[in-house]
Amino acid sequence: MPQFQYKARDNSGKLITGTIEGSSKESIASNLQKSKLTVISITERADQFSIDQWLSRFTRVTINDIVLFNVQLANMISSGISLPTSLMTLSEQIENLRLKDAIKEVYNDIKGGATFSDALKKHPDIFSTLFVNMIRAGEVSGNLDEILSRLAIFAEKESELKQKISTAMFYPMILAVFGTLVIILIITTILPSFAKIFIDANVPLPTPTRILYNFNLMIRGYWRQAIVLIIILSIGFNWNKRTPDGKRVIDRLLLKIPVWGQLIRQVTIARLTRTMGSLVASGVPMLQTLEVTEKTIDNAIISDVLKKVYSAVSKGESISGPMRDSGEFPPMPVHMIAVGEETGALDAMLNKVADYYDMTTEFSIKKITALIEPIFLVVLGGAVGFIFASILMPIFQMVKTLKH
Repeated sequence: MPQFQYKARDNSGKLITGTIEGSSKESIASNLQKSKLTVISITERADQFSIDQWLSRFTRVTINDIVLFNVQLANMISSGISLPTSLMTLSEQIENLRLKDAIKEVYNDIKGGATFSDALKKHPDIFSTLFVNMIRAGEVSGNLDEILSRLAIFAEKESELKQKISTAMFYPMILAVFGTLVIILIITTILPSFAKIFIDANVPLPTPTRILYNFNLMIRGYWRQAIVLIIILSIGFNWNKRTPDGKRVIDRLLLKIPVWGQLIRQVTIARLTRTMGSLVASGVPMLQTLEVTEKTIDNAIISDVLKKVYSAVSKGESISGPMRDSGEFPPMPVHMIAVGEETGALDAMLNKVADYYDMTTEFSIKKITALIEPIFLVVLGGAVGFIFASILMPIFQMVKTLKH
């Protein structure tokens, strides 16, 4: 957003100068007049290269940044500080350059007459649809500080879940990558030199050695074609995943994978119920809640179920009915949601379901970790044993040949 230098006088006639960001001179003049200043001149600053502004384009706004922003803004608003003043103060304190610039733009939009939610909506890469809709509900109900605190808790739980999954998968992935690299290194460097000795000595290679030697020749002869094939398959997979039908097929297969599919379902249900619970508790209408929740769910199969729920609710039917009929939800969450609908405590029931599935997700992650590690060790151990056998067997073969 361009910067403007202005000169103005206050009610006492004192000259005030400064720099402010805005979309146009007219919007800047309007903001200054609202601040009871008499505008003398407004000139747009010439574009100057700033390393900070350049770096801010590549800075990633993390969940922790959003959590801290929510908590600080909630505390300031609950203390009686106005929203524009709170945003300006936070824009000076926040270290993340990209978030700092976004908050400055939000501040300028609010000073220009926009609502907080509409100003946030201009930054979808930072503030999600869920975030914007809950803020809009807070503006309508007048409990913006409470909504911000609830959003901070929601984002914190999302961050904890992602961290648990990434931490659980870190060791197996490192083991798989380095194990594969070591095996390829042995096959392509050590084994060929070793096998050549026996080939030159007219000693027949045993079957394991011949298999690995031919595999080495294949890698050396077709590695370029293999890389091209991998790139083509990756592009084709990603393109297919972006199509609605392709994503449904992939997501259906993921849900059917033993153990891993169960984890995906648990994570999806936890996110779905927590999102719905937060929106309902914030006073967002049910149809809008379902629409926002459907956009936050990455699995196309569960997303299709939510579309059916939306259609049913728009006709005056229950939420739990289409969920039960779909067969994609276990009986427990469906039953608890039905009880919540009957008792009028749907938000509390949804949050209880989310807490339960957060707990079961943690157990599933431990179960998968305990299962993956020995599998990787067995596979890598078998590969290493096969390689050593392919090296030792020719030696024994040569010893037999020399004895004869």
